[in-house]
Amino acid sequence: MIELIPLSTSVNTTVSIPGSKSVTNRALILGALTPKDVTIQNPLMCDDTEAMIACLRALGISIEKKADSFVVHGNYTDVKDREYHLNADLSGTTIRFITAFCCIVPGIKTLSGKERLNERPIKGLVDALRQLGATIKYVGKEGFPPINISSSRLDNKVIEMDGGVSSQFVTAIMLLSPVIGDVKITFSTSPISKSYSDLTKHMVKEWGAQGLDTYHVEGDYSAAGYFAAIAALTNSTILLKNLETNSKQGDRLFLDILTKMGTEVEYKDEEVVVRGHGVKPIEVDMEQCPDQAQTLALLAAFAKRTSILTGVRSLRVKETERVKALQSELLKMNIQTESPDEDTLIIHGGNPKPATIDTYNDHRMAMSFAVAGAKLNGMKINNPEVVKKTFPAFWEKLREIGISVVYLT
Repeated sequence: MIELIPLSTSVNTTVSIPGSKSVTNRALILGALTPKDVTIQNPLMCDDTEAMIACLRALGISIEKKADSFVVHGNYTDVKDREYHLNADLSGTTIRFITAFCCIVPGIKTLSGKERLNERPIKGLVDALRQLGATIKYVGKEGFPPINISSSRLDNKVIEMDGGVSSQFVTAIMLLSPVIGDVKITFSTSPISKSYSDLTKHMVKEWGAQGLDTYHVEGDYSAAGYFAAIAALTNSTILLKNLETNSKQGDRLFLDILTKMGTEVEYKDEEVVVRGHGVKPIEVDMEQCPDQAQTLALLAAFAKRTSILTGVRSLRVKETERVKALQSELLKMNIQTESPDEDTLIIHGGNPKPATIDTYNDHRMAMSFAVAGAKLNGMKINNPEVVKKTFPAFWEKLREIGISVVYLT
């Protein structure tokens, strides 16, 4: 457990944002499809990217880790015809992307993860891959990992996919386009979080048919969101370095949402300045930046009157059932909430109280509620090490801007 000692006053400071997890894991797959060595610069080194590297290495693809880069020496043609057991740990991107990848390489491949990952749905992706000719069986519960893949090629066909569960299903297939071509996908339900598949499309186009020698991973707008929220909440000015102004990351939209809550945002060359002026209640659709919904919910707790967040249904099948987790932890802070349907969260803001927050083994629960620790004295976070999943340096970055992080026995 940690206790956070808030800022004593507004600050004017700088935070360097690490590389994007979403971009890093996409780049690792694209690198493994490229017939020459690829250097991935400024990658995020975290549990999720370690899971991706471990799976690719287990398939026999050589990846070298350096201080500030990954070098993918091998590619999918190096995979031999034998039996493989791949562990995606708790990484949703890894198990979805690797599932599709394993459909174009030889061998008998069994994929699984830790308990919570094995509870996250994969049926929409499996159904789509089966339409392309894959032979996939469920080892346990229908629709969920573990799965077994015994085929090694995919046909390029028009397929129909359920787009309403995870954008990662679409991305997993799009990433294979350098090998199988662009698959035409129709949707039985409207695609969710389309911004993430747009990011994939952009990266695949950048990569080109022959692939790149070097790819630079841009800064992570998901990570930047916590510090932008702190600036908003504490009337501070925070310069966020290492952010692409024209990024295709969906979480860039969170900064637009903050402007509607009263925050000033100024874009510069690979930098963003956030000037906070407190927070106002808001009504907003979070479908295109769902990973920021928890942070926005925390800010809404401090806004007078009621905020309404829609587009939150994808949060229910993440590292935890995030809507219920948010409601439980906000109630500890004396904040009342409602969820009248699966896609809506209503927050009655006002005067939050400090509390001891459970993280549900969810990195974003830890980091979003840590934002409150910038303002409230007495905020405590259980299981703080969960941030290693996507942002290992998070607590150190808080210290850099003046928030004390005290580990308790």
